[in-house]
Amino acid sequence: MTEYAALLHAYGPAVDTPGHLAALAGDDPTARATALEHLWSAIIHQGTPWTATPPVALHVAALLADPRVTDPGLRAELLNFLAAVAEAGSSTDRDLPEPDFDVDAALAQALADGDEEGIWEDGRLQGALYVRAVLGCRQIVPALLATATAALSDPSPQVQAAAARTIGACGGVAPLARRS
Repeated sequence: MTEYAALLHAYGPAVDTPGHLAALAGDDPTARATALEHLWSAIIHQGTPWTATPPVALHVAALLADPRVTDPGLRAELLNFLAAVAEAGSSTDRDLPEPDFDVDAALAQALADGDEEGIWEDGRLQGALYVRAVLGCRQIVPALLATATAALSDPSPQVQAAAARTIGACGGVAPLARRS
């Protein structure tokens, strides 16, 4: 179970995200549209990943196997979102260093203090959270690739095209080096 209160999206703690994820498989077209907007505006904001991005992407990948998610347009949009997540994992060629401080403790303290602005004003914390988000996106690429590969057999050409785009985006991600 993902603890979304400890994760961030573009607008702060991702506490609203579980409701949006549930709406993606629901029957309300307005809620589904709002949920898609949330994916594109909060979870992968203008191509920038957040700490909520990797777990949300894994949830979206699982939704593509959900029998309630049958609309080809929705399925294609979810695959396009996964492509954007894979692209975010390859967004930088520079080495992403591990932070030299306890990121979780610093984030938890800022959130406990109710100081969301402090998160964005602390360049060191903001940079560490960005590194965590990018590396998280890189780490889930195999799952995104498997989801997109399975979607190639979808009867909808729209879904097949989105699956191919996602596969291409997954190919642009450098694999994580194994730590010894």
